[in-house]
Amino acid sequence: MTTKDRNALTLPHSYDRAALARFELFLFAGIATVLITRAYLAATGYPQIGGGALHIAHVLWGGLLMAVAIVATAITEGSRTRDLATLVGGIGFGLFIDEVGKFVTSDVDYFYQPAIAIMYVVFVLFYLAAREVVIRRGMNDRHRLAIGARALSDLALGQLDEIQYNHALRVLDGVEDRSLTDLVDSIKAGLHSQTPPTGGIESKITRGRNAFFHRAEELLRHRVVRRLVLTLFVLQALLAIVQVIYALVSENVVEADDVSDLVVQISTVATGVLVVLGVWFLFRGPYLRALRLLRASLIVSLLVTQVYLFTQDQFGALFGFAVSLFMLATLRIAIRSEEAAAALPQRDRRPTR
Repeated sequence: MTTKDRNALTLPHSYDRAALARFELFLFAGIATVLITRAYLAATGYPQIGGGALHIAHVLWGGLLMAVAIVATAITEGSRTRDLATLVGGIGFGLFIDEVGKFVTSDVDYFYQPAIAIMYVVFVLFYLAAREVVIRRGMNDRHRLAIGARALSDLALGQLDEIQYNHALRVLDGVEDRSLTDLVDSIKAGLHSQTPPTGGIESKITRGRNAFFHRAEELLRHRVVRRLVLTLFVLQALLAIVQVIYALVSENVVEADDVSDLVVQISTVATGVLVVLGVWFLFRGPYLRALRLLRASLIVSLLVTQVYLFTQDQFGALFGFAVSLFMLATLRIAIRSEEAAAALPQRDRRPTR
């Protein structure tokens, strides 16, 4: 592998991180809106907005906000509008999807129990699909030029801050097509023509977000946290083994009443097998394989088992969901550290357990 190939593999801006950040803002706004809306309605006794036979469902407000977001991006320029439209659109989507129970039941039941599970599936699939598209699409030279030109447009509108400015220059540095050199130089010259503000609200938000994620990653990277998570997996593996032994001794085989129960039983067994195998390799090695198996068990749980839990316990399943996300984040950081260590020469490697 040449030096150029290695650099391409390790390039920190090989996909549009700003696009992914905007989508994550949209998704976060949607999820937060669902949680806040349901909490507010429960606390106020589910009031009716309107009078008499009139009922203004909040799905209508959601549609209005999504329309506002679409129109805003259609008639105005600048990344600031895109970011604001992303937030407004996410809130609108949250209000829209919150009433899904009314549209999948014949009696228009807002309290339809599987509604939370439906929302969960929509958000998870939405995230996986969008993330896959953004990462797999990557950034070719034309895409890099478009990002630079957009930064130049923001600079003209007075909406470009220092962080976005530096990001655009780094992205432009990655253009390799010699035929585009003149265009790249022109965009860079335009960016260098003015000094972007350093104290803008976008810069403060970005710095705050980066500081938060940096500290969160430091916490998750800590050896004590990693050992705590791995201990939880060991306990889960022991529990899975005990459950299997108990089922065999007592001949207490649980029968599935419907397809959903069968799917949940299969996913639970798959999760248990992956956890047991992961713990086995945790003690016998290789360590990286153990981490990957444990990560796979969490993904199966989040994508399948967790859906069933939400149908049974509505928001009561949020605690288990949060714990699973915490464990998954810790594993992802541990796997990244192990993969980085594996790429180093043998003499430079350090134990990370």
